[in-house]
Order: sequence, then structure tokens, then C-alpha cells
Amino acid sequence: MDALNRFLVRTMGWMPARVALGAMAWLGFINLFMVRLNLSVIIVAMVGRNTSASSRAYCYNTTGSLDQPSVPVLGVAVVVQQGEFDWSETIQGLVLGSFSYGYLLTQVVGGRLAEVYGVKWVFGGCILAGGVSNLLSPAAARLHYGALITLRVLQGLCQGVAWPSMHACLAQWIPPLERSRFVSIVYFASTLGTAMTMPLCGLIIDNLGWPAAFYIIGSLSLAWCIVWALIIHSTPAQHPRISPEELQYIESAIRTSGTSRKGPTKVPWRHIATSLPVWAIIICDVGNSWGISLLNFLLPTFMKNILGFSIKANGALSALPFICRYVGALVTSSVATWVSARGLLSVANTRRAFSVIAMLVPAALVVALVQVGCDWQATIAILCLALFFNGAVTSSIIVNHTDVSPNFSGTLFGVGNMCASVVSFIVPVVTGIMTDGQQTLGQWRKVFWVCVPMYVLPELFYLAFLSGSVQPWNYDTQEPTNLSTATGTTGTPKHNTVTTTTDKHNTTTNTTIIVPSQPEKNGSTQDGRCGM
Repeated sequence: MDALNRFLVRTMGWMPARVALGAMAWLGFINLFMVRLNLSVIIVAMVGRNTSASSRAYCYNTTGSLDQPSVPVLGVAVVVQQGEFDWSETIQGLVLGSFSYGYLLTQVVGGRLAEVYGVKWVFGGCILAGGVSNLLSPAAARLHYGALITLRVLQGLCQGVAWPSMHACLAQWIPPLERSRFVSIVYFASTLGTAMTMPLCGLIIDNLGWPAAFYIIGSLSLAWCIVWALIIHSTPAQHPRISPEELQYIESAIRTSGTSRKGPTKVPWRHIATSLPVWAIIICDVGNSWGISLLNFLLPTFMKNILGFSIKANGALSALPFICRYVGALVTSSVATWVSARGLLSVANTRRAFSVIAMLVPAALVVALVQVGCDWQATIAILCLALFFNGAVTSSIIVNHTDVSPNFSGTLFGVGNMCASVVSFIVPVVTGIMTDGQQTLGQWRKVFWVCVPMYVLPELFYLAFLSGSVQPWNYDTQEPTNLSTATGTTGTPKHNTVTTTTDKHNTTTNTTIIVPSQPEKNGSTQDGRCGM
């Protein structure tokens, strides 16, 4: 390892350690979602159209009522693809949703494991499990769909730790003003992974067959795991190649934000369970998860059975909305960082404004979506716009955990993601039941209509009860007990005041530390390097 460290210092010593972490985590999230969501495209090639449905896509048939096939609109011949398996829509829904059955069980465990033991092995292990699961998937599917469901449940069980473990890493590694940008670039690589998976799977399936899509994507995950294990470390203090200046900058910034050097040993479950700001995040996350789960798992099915695209065209067009979501995340997070750095809005109002963009604008666009019928160009355009604006979740609900409790952000994210994961396996099953033997535009309109209240009602709750402040239960009794922000007349934070109280041998000592809360101009950090 010493030789490796010397080599990395010579070749990559110019790169801040947190940027290297971000780059590897970015690739990790791409891999995470490639092995998770490739089945949504592959299943289109695995399974033939249900015999109870028309042999042609809805929009290619010729009658005109809402629940009967209508006039063709695409102007090209439909390729009728016969899959290897004869699974009904209900079985397909169970297979697609099975990942989430296991995924929800390890959310809280993943956040807590990373808070206590670090992100290196927790996050790395879950990517490894996904790669192995993909390599075994073709054999499991050919054995029985129940075997594939079992394998997917186990994959979800292992990969449920991914997001909460990285959220714990966020609180340890990334200064507060860099977090929105880090989340948009790194976390939303998951969206980029979705966008890459769909056309890549389509291309592989078209040339090599559906099993090859599992084998190639699984192998990419294993290759990533080797590099991650060699160069990544769980905390800045453990990193052998970090510069003293960067280490001091990170540790000073995260202490000011309320993150303890040593994570608290006891989770304040009662306070978490009764905290309205926490419930606001959880409920809004559940609403957002409904719409994203629908598109993640079932957009390729809609594109094939209703709009009539071949597997290759299906993958490419299904990817476009997710590319727009990634771009939207980058744009909105940059705006949020600019607004916060200049004190134009408080943390709470920043979260509030960007949550409106992320939830209510897509709800309005879904209303428009159900009106366009078989107009595939309008359908794709509306989906692209909806997911572009939904990218603003990176500056609202996704990062809000670190505002209210940086010490327990991984645990909070795990709790919220566990609840959202329930939605992830309900959506494919409910949609499968609604469209079983009824692959018509009328039924799919009903599916899309359900998204509207699932966006609007949780968002109203979030707006009413969100918080941008560190909660008192964030701290142990031996840790900082009060964190306040002094502001001038413009509302711009001038400094953070951290008051620490220690009680040892019946002697009480109060210490107040005032640390500047704003970075230097032009986004530069204290070590003179560009921030993440």
C-alpha cells in the first residue's frame, strides 16, 4: 500500500482528496443504478407481449376510442419481439418490484453502519453485491421467475445501504456550502446511470442478446470495486494522501455545521420520531419516489406497449428524461449555492423554493402529459421537462437531512429512503394490476393521474413543517449543545457561534468559538484549491 500511495501522490497529488472521493462515488452511483435498473429494459426483451393484449402496440392499431387501439402515429413499422418468457403483467410487476422488497430493510442499518464504521466498505460492498447479482440473473430467470425474484430481493437487501452510507460520508467529508453541488453531481449520477443503462442495454440486447446485458454491466461493477477498495478512505483523518490544509479546512467547516469529530454513540429515536421537520422530509421523499419509481421501472414498458418503439429506440428515448433530470440537478444546485453564498435566502427558504420547483412543476406537467395521447414527441418533451425540474430535489429534500441533524444524517436518510422504498415496490405491482391485459392509453392515463396527488400533497406538508436549522437532539451531552448563526441586517450569515459545554470532575467549562461561515470568493477553499 505504501508503494501505491507514493504512486498516487506522484500522479494525482494535485487533486483534493474530496474531489477524488466525489469522482469515485460518481462512478459508483452510475454502477449502482445500472445493476439496479437494467432489468426494466432487459425484461422488455425477456418477455413476449401478453397473449391477452393486442399483438401490436396500442398507438399502431386503428380504432379510435380511448380504451381501444387508435390511429398509428410513428410512421415506421412495429417490430413485434417474442421474448423467452411468458410472464403476465402482474408477474412482471412482481419481478420489477422485488428489488425494493429487500432494499427497504437495510436503509437504517446502512446509515448507522457508515456513521460508526465508515463508508469505504459499506458503500463498496453494496456495489460488489450488485455486480455478482447481475452475473447470476440469467441463470435465475431460466430456473424460475421466483428464483429471479429471490435474487433481486437479496440484491436490494445488500444495496439498501448505498444512499444512507453516502449521506453519512457527506456529513464527514463535504463542507456545508459544497453539499448541494456535491449531491447534484455525485448522487444524481444515479440518474445519469439510469440514462446510460437504457440505451446501453438496448444496444447490447440488439447485438448480443439479453443475457449479455446482465454480464457486461455486472462486470463493470466488479472492476469499479477493485479501484474503490485501493484508493478510498472513510474519513479525511484516515486519508494518507490528503494535504494538511485540506484536512484542516474540512474538519473546521464540518464542526461549524454541527458535525461531531466522533459520531454520537446513541441515536435519539424518540426525538427523531416526534420531529416534524424529519417527517416533512420523509413524507415529501415518499411522494417524489412515486413518480420516479414509475418512470424508472415502467417507462420502457410504456414506450413499447403503447408507443410501439423497438428495443433499441426504446432505450435511447427512455434515457432522455433522465439526462434532463441530471442537467436540471446541476443547474438548480448551482443556483441554490449562489443564492445561499450571497445570503439572498435562508437555508429554510432555499429548501422551500427548490422543493416547489421539484414537486409542483412536475405535477402540473403530468396533467399535461395525460392530454397528449399518442403524440410521442409531445410525450417525450413533457417527460423531459418534468424530470428537469425534478432535479431541484438535490437542493431541497435530499440535502435537508444534513441541515437538521448532520451527526445522524445517514440514519435519517436511511429512515426516509426506507419509507420511499415501500413506494418503489408498490408502484410496479399496482401498475401491473391496472394494465394486466389492458395495455391501452386509457389505463396508462389512470396510472399517470395517480402521480399528481402524490406530488402535491406531500409537498404541501413539507412546506408547512420543514426546517433549515440543526435540531437540539443532534448532539450528545458531551458534544456542542447550541449552534446559532449571527446575521446582519441583510440576513447574510456573518459567523457561526458554537458553544461547547463539558462537565468533568464537577467542573464546568464553557467555550465559545467564532468561525467565519463564508468561503473565500470565487468558490476557492482555504487550501487554495477549487472546491467540489
